[in-house]
Amino acid sequence: MLRECALESPSFSRLLDVWRNRARGAEEFRAAGGRVVGCLGEDVPEEYIIAGGMLPVRIPPDPESDLAGADRWLEACFDPLVRSQFDRIVRGETARLCDYIAVSNSTDVLVRIYLYLRELRRTEPECPVPPTAFIDWLFTRSRKFQLANERTAAIFRAQAETWAGRPISDGDVAAAIGILNENRAALREISALRLAPEPRVSGAEALVITGAGFYMERAAHTALVRDVAREAESWPALTGPRVFLSGTGQYDTGIYDMIEDGGAVVVAEDHDCGMRWYEGDTDPALPPERAVAARYMLRSPSPKKATVEARVEALCRAVKAADARGVAVCMDRFEEAASWDFPEQRRALAEMGVTAREFFHLPYPAAGDPGLKADMADFVRALGGGQNG
Repeated sequence: MLRECALESPSFSRLLDVWRNRARGAEEFRAAGGRVVGCLGEDVPEEYIIAGGMLPVRIPPDPESDLAGADRWLEACFDPLVRSQFDRIVRGETARLCDYIAVSNSTDVLVRIYLYLRELRRTEPECPVPPTAFIDWLFTRSRKFQLANERTAAIFRAQAETWAGRPISDGDVAAAIGILNENRAALREISALRLAPEPRVSGAEALVITGAGFYMERAAHTALVRDVAREAESWPALTGPRVFLSGTGQYDTGIYDMIEDGGAVVVAEDHDCGMRWYEGDTDPALPPERAVAARYMLRSPSPKKATVEARVEALCRAVKAADARGVAVCMDRFEEAASWDFPEQRRALAEMGVTAREFFHLPYPAAGDPGLKADMADFVRALGGGQNG
């Protein structure tokens, strides 16, 4: 729910414009002579991309595409959001905006997407797939895997140097770490306004504020976010039951709008387009590779790369910190990972007095599900929600 108080803010309006016109930042950066790296997966170490003077952008899905390119190359069992991102690449949209692609192994499906892109570059040279690199993290927390991840970070640093056409010094990395840590700190100011006893920022507004950062230079994003944070302190407080959103990353406000138009407030989330993206800083006191590896290794566990026990513990801890009354787990079709976690999560949350509801097998965009709006309304009513102002 985007309110008038937000839409009247020049800084929020600028962020909303970036969120809605996602190609513009990359186009302007390239027009000025810069190089752009399109990122697939939420664990691409942006520190090295920025240190090399390049712009990292997320490859967005395209809700308007007929997916003809994806249908030609991918099996039907790929989840719809990733199919849309892949379709954008093979149609040439990504090559128009990005010089390179970096794929992290944030999910198993992205590992397969990388292999498909690599083979397309080898066997179909006319297919407009930019040069593509792969970041192969290990997510189990142990000293052995930490050392392996430091080597992975060093490999990607060398790749970023090749793309940048120059060496990347430790000083360059330190400067990039500072830029990203400042950006995360600014986003946590927005998060604090959501988590307050009287939330001043809606979930939909926060999604726009955060998501604009995927498509613009981080220092400029930080300045706008801090402007909005100052303004939002005087925005009207939101009322209604507090909801925590989990599951698939959200590239539009549709699900947030369904929840908040029904009278609840999405105060937090753990998907990769929200709070998990700015959780945790990169420690500038550590050697660069150790700092980068630790940051991506030690975040809250992803539902696609963690045990059920770890996910239950992480979700319950986050829901308690948010003082949420309800949890909505929204997962796209063919994303089975969250469904494995959900029975244990629901049981643990019920012991905390929190109502959890699953919304699985969703299309992209989720608004295409004919029954979702009514199901969301039932969920909000069960929490005691009414019409929000």
